[in-house]
Amino acid sequence: MIKQTLKTSLKPELALKQAVILNSSLLELPVLQLEEKINEELEENPFLETVEGIETEDGAEARKEKETEKKEKEFVDLVKTFSDYDSEYSDQGDGDDGNETEHEQGYQRTLRDSLYDQIHENFLSETDTDVATYIIDNLDEDGFFKVDLELVKLEFPDATDKTILRVLKTIQKFEPVGIASRDTRECLMVQLRSRELYLEDTYIVLRDHYDDLVNKRYSVIMKKTGIEQEQMQEIVEEVKSLNPKPGSSRTIELWENAEPQAMSITPDFIIKEVEGKFEVILNNASIPNLNINKQFESIYLSKNPKAEAKDYVKKKIESAKWFINAVHQRRTTLKRVMESIVKLQREFFLYGEDRLKPMILKDVADDIEMDIATISRATKDKFVDTDFGVFELKYFFSEKSHTAEGEDVSTRVVKERIRDIITIEDKRKPLSDQFISEMLAEEGYTAARRTVQKYREDMGFPVARMRKELY
Repeated sequence: MIKQTLKTSLKPELALKQAVILNSSLLELPVLQLEEKINEELEENPFLETVEGIETEDGAEARKEKETEKKEKEFVDLVKTFSDYDSEYSDQGDGDDGNETEHEQGYQRTLRDSLYDQIHENFLSETDTDVATYIIDNLDEDGFFKVDLELVKLEFPDATDKTILRVLKTIQKFEPVGIASRDTRECLMVQLRSRELYLEDTYIVLRDHYDDLVNKRYSVIMKKTGIEQEQMQEIVEEVKSLNPKPGSSRTIELWENAEPQAMSITPDFIIKEVEGKFEVILNNASIPNLNINKQFESIYLSKNPKAEAKDYVKKKIESAKWFINAVHQRRTTLKRVMESIVKLQREFFLYGEDRLKPMILKDVADDIEMDIATISRATKDKFVDTDFGVFELKYFFSEKSHTAEGEDVSTRVVKERIRDIITIEDKRKPLSDQFISEMLAEEGYTAARRTVQKYREDMGFPVARMRKELY
């Protein structure tokens, strides 16, 4: 969670940069991660509220009153850090002593508490301690640190890039090892290097061939590295002994249900055909509408608190407005991008996968007059539900290939045909690349032997001889 600190006073240009980074980070999130992000922001910022469906006037008033009472208490707790705060706030806090004592007696130490203790054991300077605390405060539920380091720099202008990275790397060696990693690959590598004994080949595979590893393309790794099959099995077993979720209390099997088609996917878009026209529906059923709590805002701005507290209130309100705008901007951008994809790939949505056309990010960028980086973020890790199944958006982007008649077709179509041929081949007599090339030519596709070889290797299929041995 991106936190606003009492010390931070952003200049206009830094504030604009932070808003741009926030917009970009939300745009990259698929729908389930966006829901988690919104819930975190609602917990963090008392001035942010959800606006739900239709309700009666009396019901709305009762709900707002209840929410305001809750947020008032949250606000009082937050501003208690000011030693010279208004006495009326202090008086409100005094009445809760009994509840606080009861809460403390039932308190149980958490992973975050343990990490706080390790901060004091490993860092001496105030800057290091502040940066480390920020990092731990912003870990997600799996123990990863997903905040862009540019945002950390904005929060701590006095800390150098080298300092921030050094603090992060030190925390990653805390217990549990791998905590605060930025992704699963980094987490596994940190854990491996922390062991007294480990296979050097395992580290090399994690570092250089991670995508092949998680997709079980072991034969591809063996071909690229010269690793023997027995050694490859040892590498896989060593990786399985690592914990891919450092925030979890137990080791989770990384390779269980690793195949994409076996995973449960929540699509970000739903495409409906209505009277010959396609309608793009954002799957936002679980995403609440957000608003600034005006009643709560007016209450505390009218109480004329001390300058420090008033500054805190102002920054929280500003942060809430940024977040609401970023969510709205994400919704608008995603819909425009998906509508462009449907427009450019209309025949696919009408007739299916065989009609997929060659398309690159620039085609969509030119169509809706956005930059390629925005299109890349908008399509990252997103899925769409169509009449022909659920597809990842990157599925719709590929370079050109040709038919015998010279017609442009997507290379993905050719690749999928090669996949089909290899999948149904007689495993006692696997087909050579040359034979597959000739089969494609009979079907009207132009794909030389070297092209077939490249596509086959891209999809992780070994040569015919190896397929015979492996199956």
